[in-house]
Amino acid sequence: MLRVALLLIVAVAAALASWQIISTDQGTVQVNWFGTEVTTSALFALLLLVFLLAIALPILRLFMFLMDAPGRLGKMSQRARVRRGQEALALGLIAAEAGEFEEARRHADKAEDLIDEPRLALLLQARAAEVGGDTAGAERAYSGMLQNEDTEVLGRKGLMAAALKRGDRTAARAHAEAALKASKTATWPFQYAFDLAVQAADWENAMESLDAGDKRKQIEDKIAKRRRAVLMTAQAAKLERERRADKAAEMAQKAFRMAPQFAPAGAMAARLLVGEGKGERAAAIIEEAWENAPHPALAHAYRDIVPGETREQRADRMRLLAEKRRDHRESKIIQAELAMERGDWGAAQSHLEDAYRENPSSRICILFAQVARGRGDENAARTWLAQAAGAPRELDWSDLDPEGPAFLYDDNDWARLVYVFGDGGQLIHPRLERGGNDALGPVLALPTAALTAPRPDAVAHPAPDDVEVEEVR
Repeated sequence: MLRVALLLIVAVAAALASWQIISTDQGTVQVNWFGTEVTTSALFALLLLVFLLAIALPILRLFMFLMDAPGRLGKMSQRARVRRGQEALALGLIAAEAGEFEEARRHADKAEDLIDEPRLALLLQARAAEVGGDTAGAERAYSGMLQNEDTEVLGRKGLMAAALKRGDRTAARAHAEAALKASKTATWPFQYAFDLAVQAADWENAMESLDAGDKRKQIEDKIAKRRRAVLMTAQAAKLERERRADKAAEMAQKAFRMAPQFAPAGAMAARLLVGEGKGERAAAIIEEAWENAPHPALAHAYRDIVPGETREQRADRMRLLAEKRRDHRESKIIQAELAMERGDWGAAQSHLEDAYRENPSSRICILFAQVARGRGDENAARTWLAQAAGAPRELDWSDLDPEGPAFLYDDNDWARLVYVFGDGGQLIHPRLERGGNDALGPVLALPTAALTAPRPDAVAHPAPDDVEVEEVR
């Protein structure tokens, strides 16, 4: 304000000087003040006015400063209080992370008294209680955060963690789902809401959580599609158990369209459609599934999809199925089985040699043993069986029940598939993983054609009991 007064004086002085130079009539000023009359020149009057203003402005500034002094002192005190509160908050958080429970609680109480910010105080109280193992105290603090929109998601996270610690997955899931609705950007609500729903075999809510995460780009699109296909297939299996076959078939077909390479979806959809008398649609689904990802269970289902056909007709259908993926290993195994069924041991061996070069598994060794028996060479059959005992196993699904579903997964198996197939694109074989296989492992091919084929030496060279091959159920 002093600078303003000084500038005002300089400006007026300059104006007056200019006026003095260029004006011949400088004029007079007459003031009448309660009977007292003062006459002076205009220049002097202006100078006097400027002088009075120059004095009045600093006085006015001093007056305003004195009037504002209490407020200034209050603000200084408040700032000092906030600084002390922030220091207490920082020290409290440091103590909490360092595991010093009493120190953290002391600083938390001090910060609450000094700072008019209940959100930070609640956070410090919650962390201090967690460090001290006071789960109930931590939950009280996190529950207080639910009253404020800014801290609701943080409060939900703390309450979810506390619920998980005490084993209450239902409450943990409720908090995760509430946080998923409250926050559009945080990733943890989607992860926990989805995982907890999957663990509870609640496929519908898991799909809802997956949809939310997918819309927010919190999961890769291809992983989301595969996970959704597994969830839909699991839901179809659940609907089938509830005797809602029509809904199950619809859901299985949706799963197949979502991921045509997911064999359980194709096999289940085909089986349910056959039950509805829609054999042609079922065959089309298996054929498309085979083109995307050949799987033994698909061939198993495809064999008996047309009732009442002759052996030759079935062989023709299977041959056409194999032709759709001629170079795939499973197609070569089908060709080998068809050759074994008609007694063409040379062709069977040729197809098996191709499959053996890709993976010399116990399954292929068993098939070679069957070819050797078909030719009447029991020594070679024993050699192949001995090799099968030490050969690597493979998930060949040879233990399929010809009269039952291809994939007998329980809820835990489906939950694992959500991640095994959803994230990695691979299937699991629960029976093999649980160790429920025989001495040689699940090594037979699909329905054992060779066991029904004519053997020229069946009478002259019966197979010894210790190497007899039986189909595993």
